[in-house]
Amino acid sequence: MPFHTSSLRAAAVERTLRALRHPNYRLYICGQVLSLVGTWMQIVAVGWLVVRMTGSPFLLGVVTAVETLPALFFSLLAGASADLLDKRRIAIVTQSLCALQALVLGILVATRHATFWNVFWLALFVGVVEAFDLPVRQSLVYDIVGAEDLLNAAALNSVVFNVARIVGPAIAALIIERAGEAANFFANAASYVFVVAALVAMRTEPPEARESRPEVVVRHAVEGLTYVARHPLLGRLFAALIIYSIFGFNYVLLMPVVVRLQLHLSAAALGILLSSLGIGALAGSLTLAGRRRSRLSTLAVWSFLFPVTLVAFPFAHHLVSAVLVVAAIGFAMVQFVIRLTTLLQMRSADDMRGRVLGVYNTLMMGLAPVGSLQAGALAERFGASTALAAGGYACLLASAWLWFGGTFASSSDVDRGAVEWAATREGK
Repeated sequence: MPFHTSSLRAAAVERTLRALRHPNYRLYICGQVLSLVGTWMQIVAVGWLVVRMTGSPFLLGVVTAVETLPALFFSLLAGASADLLDKRRIAIVTQSLCALQALVLGILVATRHATFWNVFWLALFVGVVEAFDLPVRQSLVYDIVGAEDLLNAAALNSVVFNVARIVGPAIAALIIERAGEAANFFANAASYVFVVAALVAMRTEPPEARESRPEVVVRHAVEGLTYVARHPLLGRLFAALIIYSIFGFNYVLLMPVVVRLQLHLSAAALGILLSSLGIGALAGSLTLAGRRRSRLSTLAVWSFLFPVTLVAFPFAHHLVSAVLVVAAIGFAMVQFVIRLTTLLQMRSADDMRGRVLGVYNTLMMGLAPVGSLQAGALAERFGASTALAAGGYACLLASAWLWFGGTFASSSDVDRGAVEWAATREGK
């Protein structure tokens, strides 16, 4: 019996970590560990810096908005580039530029030259870089692990991301109270050394030689939009994603506002709240790591449960209750987003995956500025809790339309739509 139990436990661990059997993925995930801790340290420090300098939730929303606005204009081109060029080399360049941005921000704060406007322009710069970085790295993971281990790799990525979300804010809060914001920016700049080194060490097959002139990249980007619009499943999912992006995914932006202006607590409380968000998200990631695929029916369930957690937030009047609700938000968010991104990649044609991810990031990140501005304005007028609840109700309506607002595409419809698209392309 003990032997049987230990065998089952070993099999469960192997199933949970199976993406690590790929050497390039081991390099990739190791590089991400420290880099993501640094990223979360910077997120907390920027939010606290802007609120400290301006005292305005709306201006915090503006800075967050310009950091994601470029995705609206460049993610489609980035997705086309990922289908045409060497993803690993693009990622090396983009990650190096992110390190440069963090370094400059640290120098400005340390020398007392930081103003709202230079924080604004640096946020815009890194937003342009990340618009190219995200679709490239997402499709690079698929190339590394393949379809069989994609959900597991996405879940492990989320595990690392959310461990960093727990550790990073806690470290950042301590550093802010003892040394100020600048040390967080310097630490983030240094953390990129590890991810760039991992990307350099990877051994990947050179991409197939393809035309990469600007007009070719633009044509491929437009072709990706056409593919998504004609696809019975992807088109409807992306239509609903517009609402989720504007109204549902801005809760991190509002955390400094909740802590400082609503609960009247310190940066240490902000670290606790963001760490609880990470704990919930980590639990969600771990429950997904042992699964092999994501089903439409399960995605539908989580598309309702995630906004329900947002609607519950106004009932959290103290730090303890806020911690519990925020942990539930993190758990539901991860379940929904990982299942969604995995399904998008699995249902995309191989030569369209980068462009589908480009469309995803255009909506997920590119519409975030609209969400940040509306959330900041609503929080300034009615409070952060009301802003979160209003977003939750909007997402519930979007989910109801997605799954019940007409005859949703069956799997056979989806497959037939993909075949029809392929036939259209061959006939050109």
